[in-house]
Amino acid sequence: MNSAGELRADFDALSAIGRQAQGGWSRPAFGPVDCAANAWFMQRAREAGLSVRADTVGNVIARLEGRPGQPAIAVGSHLDTVMAGGAFDGAIGVLAGLEAVRNIHRSEKDWPVPLEVIAFRDEEGRFGAFTGSRAMMGLVSRDEVERRRAVDGTTLSDALRQAGLDPQAVPQARRDAREFAAFLELHIEQGSVLEQAGVAIGIVTAIAGQERMAIKFQGAPDHAGTTPMDMRRDAFAAAARFADRFRDMVISEGEGSARGTVGIVKVSPNQGNVVPSEVRLGLEIRDVSAQRLKRLQGAAAGLARAAAEAMKVDVSIRTVYQAEPVEMAQTVRDALSGAARALGVEAMALASGANHDAGVLGTLVPAGMVFVPSRGGRSHCPEEHTEWPHVEAGARVLERAVRDLAARMIESGESGK
Repeated sequence: MNSAGELRADFDALSAIGRQAQGGWSRPAFGPVDCAANAWFMQRAREAGLSVRADTVGNVIARLEGRPGQPAIAVGSHLDTVMAGGAFDGAIGVLAGLEAVRNIHRSEKDWPVPLEVIAFRDEEGRFGAFTGSRAMMGLVSRDEVERRRAVDGTTLSDALRQAGLDPQAVPQARRDAREFAAFLELHIEQGSVLEQAGVAIGIVTAIAGQERMAIKFQGAPDHAGTTPMDMRRDAFAAAARFADRFRDMVISEGEGSARGTVGIVKVSPNQGNVVPSEVRLGLEIRDVSAQRLKRLQGAAAGLARAAAEAMKVDVSIRTVYQAEPVEMAQTVRDALSGAARALGVEAMALASGANHDAGVLGTLVPAGMVFVPSRGGRSHCPEEHTEWPHVEAGARVLERAVRDLAARMIESGESGK
């Protein structure tokens, strides 16, 4: 079987794990199906001649040894999915990484630079996003393991035990960032920029930071038929006024880069004949510029206070989550761009609005990402799809970039003598 055929066969085999009769794929983190997918990957990596181990949080690490004591070039992504998600998200990053290292192992008799293919656990956030990659970077404590639970009430500790893992040992998954020379991740775009541009490959410049806010408007639950309009303290009117102006603010001040979303709206008492007395909003702002992100967060808070004053209601504002933007390493971006040029694959630079395992590792390790187009921009749904020639192009670019980075390490002496 040729290389491209082997990659497709791997994809088809993995796609059989977690496929639902009603449509979509479900491999929730640490569940039996997710464990089956990771066990399958371990076997395929062994068949490729790689050494394989799972760390204490269940991350699968397949390794091609190089010269002793040298940092590794790592590639990978994740195998878990959202419920009724797609077959491509995460999976093609792991499989393309395996393809690259498998090809290098077969073609090179004395490969000097250690290579790793990593399948991270719980990227999708069943127990809080990026459990596996955060644990590898030393960012998950025992206390956090005990606190985390899924929306169905399952605790992370119980899920780990059911997967054959020791919850107390999770912090032992931490690795020294100096073990890595670089980390590369291939992923579907999960948007429509590449498809609209007609370009096969995206080289990620940065992963957007996030500001998530909770805003509560507090008014009075007056009778809808007897309370004059100018005497109402309508919490929903304030929330609606804010939401409209929030969108306009992100468009006008976000410089085409920012994204703003009001994704949670809870109205009380939620009755047709009662003026809403309380509205809770959950919103987020994303941007690759930390300065602009902070400015937009401050502007959003100002809009909320102005809407509350106009509608004679009270407002409380709090930040519930913050993440700084993560720049992708220029050395890795250059390797990916150079690989695309050398292979004659058209590529463009773009930012990632979604976070990825590369964003977690990229805070401590030189990291880079290559995107492939998503049909219709769809993701996290059964309709998620990437045309197979684009998957193959992305895999070729990934492999070439790994080879080029290794060559640079050898030339600079970083891989040892």
